[in-house]
Amino acid sequence: MCAMITKEDLIQDIKNLGVKPGDILHLKVSMRSVGKVEGGPKALLDALLEAVGKEGTLVSDAFINACPLPLNEEQKKCIADQHTPSYAGAFANAMIQHPHMKRSKHPIQKYAAIGKHAEQLCNKHTPESGGYDLLHEMAKQGAKNLTIGKKVAGVGTTHVAIDLLGFRRKQMNKGVLYKDENGNTKLAKVNWNGGCAAGFPKFIPHYRQSGGVIGEGPVGQATGLLTSMKRTLEIEMDILRENPRFFFCDDKACYSCQMTWEHSPKNPLSFYPRWLLRNMNSLSFSRIKRLLKTTKNTEKHA
Repeated sequence: MCAMITKEDLIQDIKNLGVKPGDILHLKVSMRSVGKVEGGPKALLDALLEAVGKEGTLVSDAFINACPLPLNEEQKKCIADQHTPSYAGAFANAMIQHPHMKRSKHPIQKYAAIGKHAEQLCNKHTPESGGYDLLHEMAKQGAKNLTIGKKVAGVGTTHVAIDLLGFRRKQMNKGVLYKDENGNTKLAKVNWNGGCAAGFPKFIPHYRQSGGVIGEGPVGQATGLLTSMKRTLEIEMDILRENPRFFFCDDKACYSCQMTWEHSPKNPLSFYPRWLLRNMNSLSFSRIKRLLKTTKNTEKHA
């Protein structure tokens, strides 16, 4: 039976990674990977706050679900606000519940922040901002990314690099309702590109080789990776200028990478047979017919 992990254990692990007082941290945390923590997510949050001190700042992804448009009557009753729970996990929601939490003003790609620079960062991230503009601002301020989990899927700045280089993909037709500063109910639509999480880990060896990694080590039972956001962004920009498809995953049946980006291969004769083979058991006959029709039309106009 695994011993209970204490707040003091976590503080020591966090400091061993290289976290220092005054740090601005962008956090991606899997509490399940950390193990059994005495005090749960709040204990890890308290440990991080103690590690960065009064001059430091914590920022967590605290995004909320967007719904397919047009919204149905039930969805129209859900108005996003600063305390709307996040799908990003237990730690993100512990951040949201903290009494000193600030939430970014973007209606969907919300971040939760606590500390010296929390209000300044959140106030700049408005409904008109890109989904990852706040991370770009953090990189410019010398922030660090701390990812805690079994596997590191990415460090956040890859999204910033994709946007800065002007890569575009077919947008999802999704959104939420929110109230603006005057109390008017408005519709916010997805306005960022995102990407396939399976492709982002390909950058990690390059972070290690080129000075992006500050520290690696255990946080409880999980793996912690501490990186310089400024440096990882520089590394990603260099790689993607050379090879714009580098962030694509290697799965030839991945719809996101193979078909949705302006610079995706978009080879339907190669993609759809692989995709259909993988999804055959879960697809309805009518949907298969629609996909095959799309393939024929694409071939006809190629």
